[in-house]
Amino acid sequence: MATNQAAIRVSILEGPWAAWQGLADGLRGEGVQISSVTRDVRLFLDSLGTDPPQVAVMDVEGDSEAAVGCSVTEGINLLREARKRRLEVRMLLLSAVSTPEIISQCFDEGASGYLFRAGLGTTAVASAINSLVRGERLFPVQLLRNDFEHPPVTSPTASVLLALTQREREVLAYVAGGADNLKIAAHLQIAERTVKSHVTQLYRKLGAENRTQLALRACHLGVRPPPDL
Repeated sequence: MATNQAAIRVSILEGPWAAWQGLADGLRGEGVQISSVTRDVRLFLDSLGTDPPQVAVMDVEGDSEAAVGCSVTEGINLLREARKRRLEVRMLLLSAVSTPEIISQCFDEGASGYLFRAGLGTTAVASAINSLVRGERLFPVQLLRNDFEHPPVTSPTASVLLALTQREREVLAYVAGGADNLKIAAHLQIAERTVKSHVTQLYRKLGAENRTQLALRACHLGVRPPPDL
């Protein structure tokens, strides 16, 4: 694993869990190059712009537990600001917070991955970092399970995908990779309003209520992000 990850640069916003686990040293042991480690949210955000890593790992606490470290609300604000600055960094959150609405909001604000910390070790975090660099998105297993328990799509996978146009399938792949409408438009060389129209159709055809749910549907259908994302 260390050989594959030798070139991956990672910055860490450290919280109590990451410090207790020795996350930075553990990732170094997995061959990951640690660019920076800080508990200061502003310094962390600024460093992503001046010396951008490939992946930013954020150890966040529940709002009522964040006497030390970054709260999940602060984490969402950080994600929002990073998205406004159009930082090309994959954002991975590690947290004990399991509220689906909060997790969905994290993805809506630009998170590439969200992992529950229970039973999580540095090897699993290193594996997640590798997945994000490959362009994958990582949803908590529990969130995926909840979505499976209440599926809006009853047709077999093949039938669902066949109901989509070629362009809708292309747009869905970019949504699965976390791309916003502007980025999708640039990659497909079409107008942003056209992308918005396709996304609206995808909501209707796949029974999704928001973009995170649409990405979940894509994962369930086996849709992979495009290699150029």
